[in-house]
Amino acid sequence: MNKLQELNIIMVAPRGVGKTSLLAAMYEEFDKTFASAGLTICPNDSKTLDAIAECQRLLQNMDSELNNLAEPTAPQLDPWEDQGFVFEVGSGIKKFMKIRFTDPCGEYFKSTASTVQQDYVKQQLNQCDAVIIPIDSTALMEKKVGRAKSTEIGSWHEQKNDPARITKLFKETYENVIKPRLVVLAPLKCESYMKTDKDANDLLDHIKIGYRELLDFFKEEKHYHKIAVVITPVQTIGHIAYSHAETINNYTQFVYNKQPIDAPYAPKDGDQPLRYVLRFLLNVYNEDRKLELEKARENLDEVEREVGFKAYQLNSAQRRLELAQQRFNVRNQLWGPFRGIANFFDDVYTPYSEANNSYTETESAFNETENQKFAIQGMVDATEAQIQAFNTAISKFAVDCKQDRGFAIFQGRAKWLPVPK
Repeated sequence: MNKLQELNIIMVAPRGVGKTSLLAAMYEEFDKTFASAGLTICPNDSKTLDAIAECQRLLQNMDSELNNLAEPTAPQLDPWEDQGFVFEVGSGIKKFMKIRFTDPCGEYFKSTASTVQQDYVKQQLNQCDAVIIPIDSTALMEKKVGRAKSTEIGSWHEQKNDPARITKLFKETYENVIKPRLVVLAPLKCESYMKTDKDANDLLDHIKIGYRELLDFFKEEKHYHKIAVVITPVQTIGHIAYSHAETINNYTQFVYNKQPIDAPYAPKDGDQPLRYVLRFLLNVYNEDRKLELEKARENLDEVEREVGFKAYQLNSAQRRLELAQQRFNVRNQLWGPFRGIANFFDDVYTPYSEANNSYTETESAFNETENQKFAIQGMVDATEAQIQAFNTAISKFAVDCKQDRGFAIFQGRAKWLPVPK
């Protein structure tokens, strides 16, 4: 496979929810997560590293009230100029595929977005294999006075997370989805809501309420077997607690405090979205490789039968050549005048020449077919090795995928998130 297969992941959320901060938290875990599965990952352009490094720098140097967090991704004049963050994945020095993270500006998800921006988001969503929906946990969980009850959603959920627009976007793009997709709902800055089992399960219940229409859409019969859905909370900063909300010029901003005040940047569970995404993508990748392997094996069986037939033809051509050569050699042993008379009545040179040419052509065809067999066998062996390597990686990713205390697989476990035996 000369050209690396590219698997695409997109972040879908309004501006300011924390898409880039989530990517930074995930990047913290990249090397460790991939190394544990026997894989390597490296960015293939400096832009990827620079953008993530800047976000991490801001997060590492935030003040006690988190006032200097990363700025939201700015819109571009042409959305298609954004090539995303690209990483190459492999084992040892061999690269298997590329993974592209696209982090569109949150402005593209607004009702005021231009037609170009809206079309960009829809096309990207159609093309991407996995979607991560970052969720502002505070907006989902907090009321203007106190925390939302178990049957309520937060006062700012509709404003900050805009689940109605997100749902509308999915309904427009996934109505006739054909390829398998993974959707990850990732509550961010959820430190206050992951302290106890009860807190974590309460967060999970609020996601079910706040995104009920979207989750019901995914459960529809025509989507159920194509779309896998998981919940993976990420404590994107660590050691913080929600304090209060401030509204200035109709814009509400949440205020947090670090606990303790000198607590360092310490994201937690940034590996979980990554583990589920890779578990899904590698399973999908392996399903494609299994189809390739099945087809290659069929081709190999066909070519092996052809090799057997051409070997029979070659043996037959060799016997004909040996007989023609034997007659030709016997004729050449005759005395010259007698040989000339015999050749006049019984030509042995022409049959010998024809048999020799036939043998040469048959031998060439046999060698060509046998080389084709060796090439297909090499493809079969390489594909089997890839499948085995990725099965091992999937198993290792799955071992550390959390499935309780706020983490859950809503659908697609058996079809798209299986653990290889």
